[in-house]
Amino acid sequence: MIRVLAVFVVLAVSFYILLKYLVSQSKHPSGFIGRSMMRIWNKAYLPMAQWALSVLPQKAYGTILDIGVGNGASTAYLRQLFPKSQIKGIDISAEAISQARKQNQLEGVAFDIMDVSQLTYSDGYFDLICAFQTHFHWPDLKKALLEIKRVLADDGRFIIACEQSKVTYYLSDLKDNKEFADYLDKMGLRLLDCQKQAAWLCYVIAKQ
Repeated sequence: MIRVLAVFVVLAVSFYILLKYLVSQSKHPSGFIGRSMMRIWNKAYLPMAQWALSVLPQKAYGTILDIGVGNGASTAYLRQLFPKSQIKGIDISAEAISQARKQNQLEGVAFDIMDVSQLTYSDGYFDLICAFQTHFHWPDLKKALLEIKRVLADDGRFIIACEQSKVTYYLSDLKDNKEFADYLDKMGLRLLDCQKQAAWLCYVIAKQ
């Protein structure tokens, strides 16, 4: 009985360590595991980005920021949708940006290592800002949102898309639309729309 219990404890601890490692890779991918996970994410989540972008008004967006790009699949899709736009893709992971640059050498697209809480762009620079399957991992959500507000044009749009389960788990205080709208309101942002499809969630946000 003691031996069985010991084996169970070892397995449980091993699973916990593996889970923590995979979560850390999802936040900051690196090495072979990080590259492999980025390929899986893009296959799984690019359809989410495509759906979320279909929610936006059909108009031109001259300057676009894609936050948390992984290996750049969502940024490449933005380029297909808006071929005349200037598009910036950022990620806090050097490995992610290295892969994005290698796999997406596209005219009008630039990738940079950058923290969403410390953006180097000028005020009101972007007409459209996108965050796909990432905002629940930001260490300081309020600071990040204030930075996004700063670089968003007065008539610009900010779109967030992710799995509903991630909001429920990581941002349980903000899973209700009214609570999230009130949270945004305190930062001078306005929730224009919230759409759901299967397990996905999409917010469209603007300045007040």
